[in-house]
Amino acid sequence: MQLNSKVAAVMAVLFLCLFTVDVYLDYRQMSGSSSAVAESVTLAPARVDGQTVGQIYQQLAVIIKQRAIFYAMGFLLSLLLLAWVLNKALLFPVSRLKRVALELARGNYLAAMNLPEHDELTQVSQAFKHMAGEIAKREEVVNRQKGLYSALSQTSKTILRNRSPQVLFERVCDIAVTFGGFNAAWIGEVNEMGKNILPIASAGINLESLKACTFELDLTNPQADSPLAISVYGKCPSVIDEVDVDPGKTPWHRLAKLSGSRSAAVFPIVTHQQVVATLTVYAQERSYFTLTIHDLLHEMVSDLAFAIENYERTQAHQLAHHSLERSSGELEAVNKKMSLILESTGEGIFGIDERGACSFINKAAAEMLGYTQEELLNQQIHTRVRMFDEAGKSFNSAVLKRGESVRVKDESFLRKNETLFPVEYSTYPIKESGKFKGSVTVFRDVTSTRSMMREMRFLATHDSLTHLLNRHAFDQRLRETFANSKDHGVQHVLLYMDLDQFKLVNDTCGHVAGDMMLRQLSHRLQRTIGGDDVLARLGGDEFGLLMENCQLERAQRLASKICSVIKDFRFSWEGRAFSTGVSIGIVAIGPNTESPHSALSSADAACYVAKDMGRNRIHVFQPYDEEIKRQQGEMRWVGRIESAMDQQRFSLLQQPIMSLRSTAIGDEHIEVLLRMQDERGKQIMPGAFIPAAERYNIMGTLDRWVISHAFRWLSENPQRMEELGLCAINLSGQSLGDGTLHEHILEQLRKFDLPADKISFEITETAVVSRLDQAARFISLLKRRGFRFALDDFGTGMSSFSYLKRLPVDYLKIDGSFVSNMVNDPVDKAMVESINEIGHLMGLQTIAEYVEDDQTLEQLIDIGVDYAQGFGVVRPMPLDMADPGPLNAA
Repeated sequence: MQLNSKVAAVMAVLFLCLFTVDVYLDYRQMSGSSSAVAESVTLAPARVDGQTVGQIYQQLAVIIKQRAIFYAMGFLLSLLLLAWVLNKALLFPVSRLKRVALELARGNYLAAMNLPEHDELTQVSQAFKHMAGEIAKREEVVNRQKGLYSALSQTSKTILRNRSPQVLFERVCDIAVTFGGFNAAWIGEVNEMGKNILPIASAGINLESLKACTFELDLTNPQADSPLAISVYGKCPSVIDEVDVDPGKTPWHRLAKLSGSRSAAVFPIVTHQQVVATLTVYAQERSYFTLTIHDLLHEMVSDLAFAIENYERTQAHQLAHHSLERSSGELEAVNKKMSLILESTGEGIFGIDERGACSFINKAAAEMLGYTQEELLNQQIHTRVRMFDEAGKSFNSAVLKRGESVRVKDESFLRKNETLFPVEYSTYPIKESGKFKGSVTVFRDVTSTRSMMREMRFLATHDSLTHLLNRHAFDQRLRETFANSKDHGVQHVLLYMDLDQFKLVNDTCGHVAGDMMLRQLSHRLQRTIGGDDVLARLGGDEFGLLMENCQLERAQRLASKICSVIKDFRFSWEGRAFSTGVSIGIVAIGPNTESPHSALSSADAACYVAKDMGRNRIHVFQPYDEEIKRQQGEMRWVGRIESAMDQQRFSLLQQPIMSLRSTAIGDEHIEVLLRMQDERGKQIMPGAFIPAAERYNIMGTLDRWVISHAFRWLSENPQRMEELGLCAINLSGQSLGDGTLHEHILEQLRKFDLPADKISFEITETAVVSRLDQAARFISLLKRRGFRFALDDFGTGMSSFSYLKRLPVDYLKIDGSFVSNMVNDPVDKAMVESINEIGHLMGLQTIAEYVEDDQTLEQLIDIGVDYAQGFGVVRPMPLDMADPGPLNAA
């Protein structure tokens, strides 16, 4: 206002001066000159240019009035114009400053940016801008701190809910971005080896992108030189104030730059003095992480670590609580089960205290001992059942003395009625704080088990048909006799006997008749020989007789008697009578005998010579016997087989096995067959060389060759293997006695990477019976790996069913002697039906061999046999021959 008054006064003086000068100039013009005017003033009344002085003053007064009005209007207009100019030049910037001040008061610190850089109030504007900037910075710091305090508060609320670390990590990342004001945040878990970090939670940045990166912690690796490694190994926060100028090129830096961040920080999460994870946060401004923000983030991470430890403690407590509840429930259930087991088990169980008194006994134990439970409780039970050792002490004293369990396999207990029964029992000590408090005894009646074991041991060493010693037991006895001869110079004699025309009985009347004939002949032979002589069935219609401490003359006399007895024997079957004879080869066993094998081979050769001489004869082996040499030359199959093996003259064929029930693809079965070629390329059937291979113990080598080449073929033909449901491979009886064959099979399986369930091994019934324990063990070992097994030539003896339950086979191959003539022979058909029914009851599938015509095939379908094989189905063909088409009759 003072400025405006001064300006108005100056303008008034200026306009007054201009008004006076203008009036004066007009007056001079009217008076003409100053002297004339003066004269006219002094000489009254005088005239000037025809006018009087009075008229001149009147005109002057009019001019003064006009000029006064004009200058007054000009003064007012100029004053208004000046006021507007002053308002624009001075008052408007002031009002703008006023508005900016009001915006600043409201918290809008960006309003200061609208002030001009240069005007009348430049210094005032600059002062306002500086003041607004400082206030904005302080307000921004305050807001950051408020955001972090809010984030810290939200973290505390999350922690109070006792969530899992994964949920907590995800929530903390969201809080850091939502409330903390950070661009992005992620948490990575340090792996067990401490070599790298795996992102597990994030916000503001894609978690999958993080997981695609490798965050190594090896400080010796330039790619791992990052705040992550420094923070983990130093267990301290790591801050980068200017990411864009930091020289690092690690995934950590690239993620920071991609997110538009200019600063970042890593805080380790430490539990139990170990860094388990890291929290990484990104900020948009440089040098964002002030001391206050740093402290707040450190406190947030500390709370997070406390929450993790608390969650672990809570989980451990809950786990312990649940475990205690579960244990209590389990203990109660176990008590119930134990009580139920004790009363329902078939084994006898009783316990005694340290005084020997019975503390508990189950029902089975009391019944086996012939007592009631009440009669034995609190009684000296070991005196009643006669459980004493050789020194007359109770069994309990032995347990007490050694402090360990006792197991007895061969013992007998005394019943109440004074009868004994065999048992196996185990006694276990009961200790409490290291002190003996009694014992628990578990026993079982093994009467039936021992009877079965005796039977199994008998079957392992005896022929199931004739009950004579089998080939394996005879070989063992022959080895013992050979050793005795070497050690003591004693002579023994070996007889090899082969029945003449026995095949005629089998071919005309069937295997059942042949078996009956062999039983009757065996009984006659046993009655004929001496009590100390060892008679065995070596296989088929071949027998061996070992006469210990015997001279050749006596052996020859006995051989002649045997020939007479067998010649006089008549076998009757269904109204038909058969006679037979026997060819006998004799060899002396003395100190000069090369080996048991050579003795058996010589006796065998002598037996063949006897056959060639007219049958029902005796031939004694002589070292230089020309007939023996000729026979041995004819039997040199060993060399021929080995030569064929070296020259790769063995080959494999396949014979399909037709499914009679299923039409599904993949149910096709084949059997691999072995063939040999002679030096001229002629094919030799197995019947020609297999007996020699078995006789001279080289079947194991042939079996391994077949297995390796069959596995290789399956591996090289994956499409064919996929089509097959099963590939069957035959194994000889000798291979069952090879303790390393199963390892060879598993090695070949791994080598060719084949599925075991595609392969089945076929073992003949005769081989199984002669080596029952070995066969059961061999089959069990390979069944665990997925292989399948078939029992070949099944049904040649009804004793088959007594041991079938012990063999975990999958298939029964019904012997072809029943199948081939079942259309014409109702007995053979009944045998097939019986074997098929029993096989199905035991969960086995059945395969009929020697199916030669459609009539047989139709009867097999009616009976319910699962598979059929034979020339009437498909003949053998090379392995590489094209698929013959779907094989099924369903």
